[in-house]
This record gives sequence, structure tokens and C-alpha cells, in this order.
Amino acid sequence: MDKYILIGDYVCKEVISAKKEDYIEVTMPFKANDNTFRFGIGHALESLKEHGLYPTEDGIDILSLAGLVYLADTRISRRLHSQDSWTREIAIKMPVFHLEKWVLLEETFTRMLNFLTGDRWTITFTKRDEELSEKPKDNTNPMEFDIVTLFSGGMDSLIGTINHLENHNKVALISHAGDGYTKNAQTKLLACFREKYPDIYPLYLDLWMVFEKKLIPGGGIENSTRSRSFLFIAFGILAMSGMKGVSTLQVPENGLIALNVPLEELRTGSHSTRTTHPFYLESWNQVLEGLGFGLSIQNPYWNKTKGEMADECLNKEFLLQVIQDSISCSSPQKARWRGSAPKHCGYCVPCIIRRAAMNKAFKEEKDGTSYLIDSVSEIVANHAKGEGVQLRSFQIAIKKIKEQPQLAKFLIYKSGPLSGDNDYLQELSDVYRRGLLEVGDFIIKSSES
Repeated sequence: MDKYILIGDYVCKEVISAKKEDYIEVTMPFKANDNTFRFGIGHALESLKEHGLYPTEDGIDILSLAGLVYLADTRISRRLHSQDSWTREIAIKMPVFHLEKWVLLEETFTRMLNFLTGDRWTITFTKRDEELSEKPKDNTNPMEFDIVTLFSGGMDSLIGTINHLENHNKVALISHAGDGYTKNAQTKLLACFREKYPDIYPLYLDLWMVFEKKLIPGGGIENSTRSRSFLFIAFGILAMSGMKGVSTLQVPENGLIALNVPLEELRTGSHSTRTTHPFYLESWNQVLEGLGFGLSIQNPYWNKTKGEMADECLNKEFLLQVIQDSISCSSPQKARWRGSAPKHCGYCVPCIIRRAAMNKAFKEEKDGTSYLIDSVSEIVANHAKGEGVQLRSFQIAIKKIKEQPQLAKFLIYKSGPLSGDNDYLQELSDVYRRGLLEVGDFIIKSSES
């Protein structure tokens, strides 16, 4: 096991790795030999400039920090460099322009990344003097929007976008795709939006950040990518730092997935994702306040189940038409193991919640999504195998919540700390309970049919 320290550098033009007494220090250049930004950051800045958007120094620093974090997360293997097949020790040293603000947030960044990925992070900042932000050469006002929202290509972000377009909002979609399958899904949905809403077609801003396989010497490859949401949100903040008229970045996610309470004891800790958990989003808001961005991050569907989101969609007919082009599966690439092209597996946690949502919203109407295993009876029959483990865990959790519904207000704390008044916490426990029962209704109906 090796501990890593990644040092961001705007002067150095090549990766420098040095083995120290008890850690490996890697200097990571942000700029190429031609002085352009690396890792997709330069492309993102140019894309924003084409739309009259000029991010601030703090905006650039937040994306650069996220780039280092995402690099470390995807190019330091848990198998090679963890203590327990999961937990790695990673330090980031990052140059920032307004150091006096950033140093006060080192502990906040460290805490939120520890929570997000399950690793042990140390985040520190140093001073950079060079100005990186570009100023507009004329008096052209930046584009203004009613809504800025993350757009992953998933079902929840699809519903959120449809609702905004139905309300005739001027929308900016913030996207990141780390693989071609996700990018293809986003492209298909955008084409559907263009055809359906030609007069209010949203602005699509995407970040494509990928790294060479051996960019971190000896680091290896890691596929868990828990920090993807950190990068995703950081790109949204970068874009919004150059905008006027909006102060909220929306992160559309149903309440059951956002809480992501472990279904059984073995799924606690780092094995449950926390990418939209209330504590994580609250940490982001502490960062934004500390840096003086004048922005906040909100999940508009924190108290809705996925089925409620679909059922209340402002254009259910259109949603049903395009739903097959959205992605919910945690690992669509595993279909290749059965000789199929990438598709929804049908049996992972996100797939089961998606199928339950479609059952609630559309009843007998056909879900156009193609699933690797479409038969729920087959999944139930394989409860002891990989295909049936998640559904079996759902059945156990559903049985528990039916027998003791009062447990919901205690179980919601299992995935992370929560704060707020009694009404807020009650709504969280209610959406958790309703979400489980929604899945339960789907399992019963599908097993009987």
C-alpha cells in the first residue's frame, strides 16, 4: 500500500514522481507545453467563452481541484493502494488565487471527500499569483438563465428537464460523461428535446475529463469513481461563476436514492454511494458560502420518490416516449458478460427503483426500457446469486419497514449525518418509507404476473 500526495502545478509541464520515506509525491501539471489547460479544463473554458461565459478565478480553482480529486480517485487503485481493499490515503495540495478564503475551508473539503468516497483525504491549499481567468473583450452581457441544472442522462434529470421546459424556463444543462455509453444517452435525449421544444431548447454544457491510464506512476486504475459527483458539481459552479441571473444549481435526484440508506448491514459505509446525500450537498453549500460565490446547491426532489417524480412529470406522454434513452443502471457495461451490448441489467438497485417508478407512474403501460433480465420472477428465483441479491435485500428492508414503520426515522441516519428541524427529518423518513413500499408494490405485481 502506498500513500499518495498530488500537487497541482501551473508552471511545471511534465509529471514528476518522487518516492519519499512513507509516501509517493506526484507533481501534476495543469498546463501543456503550449500553455493550454490540460484534462479537458481548457476545452471547458473555450466552450463557455463561445457562449459569452467567463468564469472567475475561484470558478477555475474549484474545477481544477475537482480535476485533481477525480484523477486521484480514478488512477489510484483501491486493490493496490488501500488498507482494506477500499480505503486509500490521498493528499491534495492545490494552488489557488484567493488563498485567504480557501485555507479556511481545508477541513470542510477533507470531511466532504472522506464522506463521499470512503477514503482518507487531506486537502491543503497554496497561493498562486498568476491570473487565469479571461475577461470579455467587449461589453457583451453574459447569457442569462432561469434554471441551471445537472443533466446526467438519467431518469431523474430527464424528468427535471422536461418539467423546466414545460414551464418555458430558459435552461442550462450541466453534463459530464466519462464513457461513450453515457454520452450517447445524453445526445439522444438532447435530440428529443430539440424536436419537442425547438423554441426553448436548453443550452448544453458538457465536460469530458478522462486521463491516461498510467498518468500517476504506479497508481493503477480504479473504476469505483465515487468522486464523479464532485467533478460534476464543480463544473456547474465553474459555469455559473460566469453567469448572471441565477443563484441555484439544481441536482435532481429522488429522495430514496439521495438518502441511499443501506438495505442491509453489509451495505453500510463505503459500499453505499453518497453522491447526492443531504450532508454532502450541505457541505457544498458551506464551501460556496465560504468562498463568497453567492450560489447554492439544491435537490428539488429530495422529498419525492422516483415514482412520484415520474407520475407528477408535466409531460408524462413525452417521458414515456423517451424513457428508454435515459440511463439508470449502475453498470450497463456488465451486459457484455452475457454477450449483449451495454444496457440496463434490470436487477441492480438503481434498475429496480427505476422499474418500480415506471410501475407506479404508468401502471399497465409498457416501460420501453430494454433490460438484460426483464423477468422479475427470474431475479427472485436467483436470490442467492448475483442477479438476485439486491432484490432480496429490498425484500428484507421492505418487510422490516412494513412491520415497524417507525424504524424509518432511525434508519435514515445509517447512510450519514442529517440536520434540520423535525418537519424536515420527518419528510426524509416518509420519503424513505414510501420509496421502499413503491419497490414492494412493483415486486409483488411483477411476481404475480
